[in-house]
Amino acid sequence: MELKRIIGKDSKHAMELVRQEFGPDALVVSSQKVNRKIEMIVAVDIAPDPNLIDQTGDLLVEVQSEQKQAPRFSAVLHGEQKQEPTMSTDRAQEIVNLFKAEMRLLKKELAQLRSASAWHQHKTETDNRLQTQVNQYELPSTSKLLILDAINNITNPKEAESLIHDLFSSSLLVSDQTPENLSGVHAIFGLTGAGKTTMIGKLATQFVKTSRRDSLTIVSFADQKLGAWNQIQLICSTLGIRCFRCADRQMLETIVRELPDDQCILIDTPGVNIDQTYQDIQSVVPDALMHLLVNAEISRSSCEKLLNHSLGWDSVNIAEMSPRPNIWVLIDALSQQSQLHLWVKTTDGNFSQPVELIDAGRLLRSAIQYLNLTDSQDLNDAVEHPESGRQIGEETTTLDYLAGLRADPNDRSPKSAQNTN
Repeated sequence: MELKRIIGKDSKHAMELVRQEFGPDALVVSSQKVNRKIEMIVAVDIAPDPNLIDQTGDLLVEVQSEQKQAPRFSAVLHGEQKQEPTMSTDRAQEIVNLFKAEMRLLKKELAQLRSASAWHQHKTETDNRLQTQVNQYELPSTSKLLILDAINNITNPKEAESLIHDLFSSSLLVSDQTPENLSGVHAIFGLTGAGKTTMIGKLATQFVKTSRRDSLTIVSFADQKLGAWNQIQLICSTLGIRCFRCADRQMLETIVRELPDDQCILIDTPGVNIDQTYQDIQSVVPDALMHLLVNAEISRSSCEKLLNHSLGWDSVNIAEMSPRPNIWVLIDALSQQSQLHLWVKTTDGNFSQPVELIDAGRLLRSAIQYLNLTDSQDLNDAVEHPESGRQIGEETTTLDYLAGLRADPNDRSPKSAQNTN
């Protein structure tokens, strides 16, 4: 049996070509889209060679060949070439791992919600409207159950917001160290695209304004991402400060040893292999401060990977990518890690805009506003309205128009108006 390749403009055309070429009983092995056309691989029988029929076994000599690794099936069909692993393949594998972890955590949360569904099972018409409002938002199961239990029998939205604030405020710790007074070695970690280089640029800009330009050095450590080193060079040339690039732990050790003791060093790290990078920097500079930068709308899998007990972070920093982010996943993770401290946040990529110290109270108020608990009062009014079965707005629904209940006479056409007369 051998494989034949058929290409048609669409699936129907490709199947017609297969039937014409190999008959109606042809076996289609695979079908896929290639360059806006449909490619089908067909398995056909090989015609027997009459010269080999009825030959004795000693004439059929097996030809020995060198042991070679068989290429992949898709590589033979599409001419793929073997590529060496790169940083892009490492990032792709990390994305796949994060996706798998996210699915696993979602299954775990669904199981937790099912096991704690007493509130749903006993729901009646007199249920708390605030609980209904909270339950419609996608929150981590642990925080959602805590909030639902805390606001039970609470009808005042302001009182509910105060209870939720008190519930999480004690677990959110903050650091008040100003960026202008930095000293020592600081390593910035985070996933690819989190904004580590931008944060370093903002910190360096604020540091330079204190007229201590000669006391700051930026190091790009083991970051092979395209354009990362160029961005560091541009930042340092604009600010007039030193920068170095090192590929491994030995080079980092040499650079740190040659710099003066009073230097403030900011280390930019890659977004992959965070655990190994953490260990390398800690082995070279044991007293270095490790800072983690995360997106305000971080995923559950990223929280589980980064905010674990194996990596001791000196601070957690937030990059807000949208005006009103949903930060409940991050708050839920921080409330379970009592030793973590929040430090600064960034809101855009403009280096002239400094980083801001995180205010835990303001952060919680922003998260609580996301729940829109005050809208639940409008929900109560709508339910208790005597005409709750009908639309209350100014717009006319299709049903009202056809039934003639609220139709505007001006909406009628001249022809229909004549018929009514």
